[in-house]
Amino acid sequence: MKNLKKLPVICSMGGLNSAGRTSGNMAYKRLIFQNLSGQDKKDVLKDLMSLSKENKTDQEILSGTLIRQIDKALDPFGFMTEQMGVNAGAKLPDFYEIDNLYNSRQHPRGIKMTVFGVNDALNNMGIDWQDEIQPLLDPNRVAVFAGPAIGQLDEKGLGGLMQSRLQNKRASSKHLSMSLIEMSADFINAYILGSVGKSGQVAGACATFFYNLNAASTLIKSDEIDYAVIGSAEAPINPEVTDGFFATTGIADDKKIIAMQERHGESIEDIDFSKACRPFGDNCGLVLGESSQFAVVTSLEFAIKIGAEILCAVPHVFINSDGIKKSISSPGIGNYITMAQAFSNYIKDFDNKKQTCVIAHGTGTFQNRSTESDVLSKCATSLDIKNLKVTGLKGYLGHTMGPAGGDQLACSLGIFNQGIIPGLNSTPILADDVVKENLNFCMTNEEINVDDLDAFFLNAKGFGGNNATTSIYNPNFVKKLLPEIFTKKEINSYEKSLENTKKKKFDYNEKCLSGEFNLLYRANEELLNPDEDLEINQDSIKLKDYPDIEI
Repeated sequence: MKNLKKLPVICSMGGLNSAGRTSGNMAYKRLIFQNLSGQDKKDVLKDLMSLSKENKTDQEILSGTLIRQIDKALDPFGFMTEQMGVNAGAKLPDFYEIDNLYNSRQHPRGIKMTVFGVNDALNNMGIDWQDEIQPLLDPNRVAVFAGPAIGQLDEKGLGGLMQSRLQNKRASSKHLSMSLIEMSADFINAYILGSVGKSGQVAGACATFFYNLNAASTLIKSDEIDYAVIGSAEAPINPEVTDGFFATTGIADDKKIIAMQERHGESIEDIDFSKACRPFGDNCGLVLGESSQFAVVTSLEFAIKIGAEILCAVPHVFINSDGIKKSISSPGIGNYITMAQAFSNYIKDFDNKKQTCVIAHGTGTFQNRSTESDVLSKCATSLDIKNLKVTGLKGYLGHTMGPAGGDQLACSLGIFNQGIIPGLNSTPILADDVVKENLNFCMTNEEINVDDLDAFFLNAKGFGGNNATTSIYNPNFVKKLLPEIFTKKEINSYEKSLENTKKKKFDYNEKCLSGEFNLLYRANEELLNPDEDLEINQDSIKLKDYPDIEI
């Protein structure tokens, strides 16, 4: 980048998936639970029970996370579990109850997860949005890009709208609006941030999170915005989405799982749902999962100004489509282009390359294991990147669709913090058709020296030919840049503010562990009246409680 002050950086992440809460690296720590110290294990267990009044044993708590058998609450009529024979899924932790955290009546599950996820990201920032950040920003320099890949398909959204007449019911007045995929961004603007800034949703199938990240980072690099909330929330474990994937034969149903276990010489008396998805192994299909992942992205300059903790840099998001294809769901050429560009720029950015890692798309399907491994191997070999570490998360979290890239980003931040790469633990052995040249697949959890890990490459391959590869650079990379960009006075002021930020982040995590979330949700509050709160002149637009908007 020419102007390093406008380098996009991640200052906070929040949300939840089947492993738990994103902030405090809690969900990530669930993935590496076996490697944790005693206190960290206690914190993970405490977090998983933070939204429950039940008393459970440690094993019961852990069993209620990650990929497991779908419960009847998500399939009361047995359409998935009985008619289709699909019983594996990665819903939110069994003891997480988010319905009563705010006035969520008539909200689809994905919207509820959005409200939680954005609040988690904002509070985990350690700097108050309303009192400390918003007063500094021209509203035009704030943006929100958020939404799912498919939509709000449960009974409160599009699912209820499409089913109403078939069930001799009437559609409600909210069904249509709640079906819109950009409703996630709308809720963030209207009810959480109170933002009148830039907004949108860039849907790109399984690459949706990265498409939204790219939209924000592009505006930051061009100096159009300073601050953005981006992300995605998806609740796809429902009969309609499951039936769609069932029709493609790409989902892991019970018969396929049993056949896979038999091929591996494993017991076939019972289905091991926890290992239903096996990325890069002799596998049988994907497993759907629920997730809500949101990030606060700012320019490096603004992060230094407000004293934000810099979790990583996002110098590049590469997006390329597949061109002419055999079929809409078949692989194509685009991912070779995105990955090659990411590797090439990494080589240019780091003079003394140490170690890097790819968190692969890794869906657990026949087609993905050979095509994605070929992409990684060809690009690494062509650009002389040796011993490229490769892992994937869908064997733990399932395929969460739109937020899948957010799961990857949250995991990479956890690795930078803890130094442990979650391995492909559900995959006992690589499949014969997986390409291995120059690749080092992490089959088990691997401890690394974080100072030796330069970067992550987060990869997404979407239906229709949507490919995105995002480069994530170690926060130490950013720290080393500061003396080249800022004065000693600016750096000293930043470091002093950062101490307070980290204290507030710690305090927030402690509150979460005690079940105190206090979600911000401002429906029908502090409304702006154009007759009283708006003034327009030739140079600016004045809004009550907002900095002036320059015209």
